[in-house]
Amino acid sequence: MRGSYPLRLVDVLFCTERAYFVEYDYLTPVDLLFGSPDQRAAAFASQVSEEGVPAALETAEQVETQSYDTLDRIEIHTGGRVGRPKITAQPLTGGSTTVRVHGQFDAEPFTQALRSTVDGHDVTVQQRDGIGI
Repeated sequence: MRGSYPLRLVDVLFCTERAYFVEYDYLTPVDLLFGSPDQRAAAFASQVSEEGVPAALETAEQVETQSYDTLDRIEIHTGGRVGRPKITAQPLTGGSTTVRVHGQFDAEPFTQALRSTVDGHDVTVQQRDGIGI
């Protein structure tokens, strides 16, 4: 998720050549209370699996695409004891893209899978403890 209020629901797809930050819905406190983000995220994941990435991207309100050739690093912050995990994509030039994770997240296997995904590209994947301010 990103934004202040209302929050925006964002899924990040790390594909073989690029990352997609797919923004597709607003979230209110009522949505968060009743678990709506998990249901929406599951529906999006199902659409990616069944129809493919291009079809899922067509349903998005906004898509930010970052080629691995233009990224310097991707940082995964674990969230620490009090915060939420955070993923930041830092390009070689320009501003970074950051999303907070509001669902189940295990940073270690995610980091390893991401390193495998970007293998062959000059992108550093770093896992850090804490909330990542």
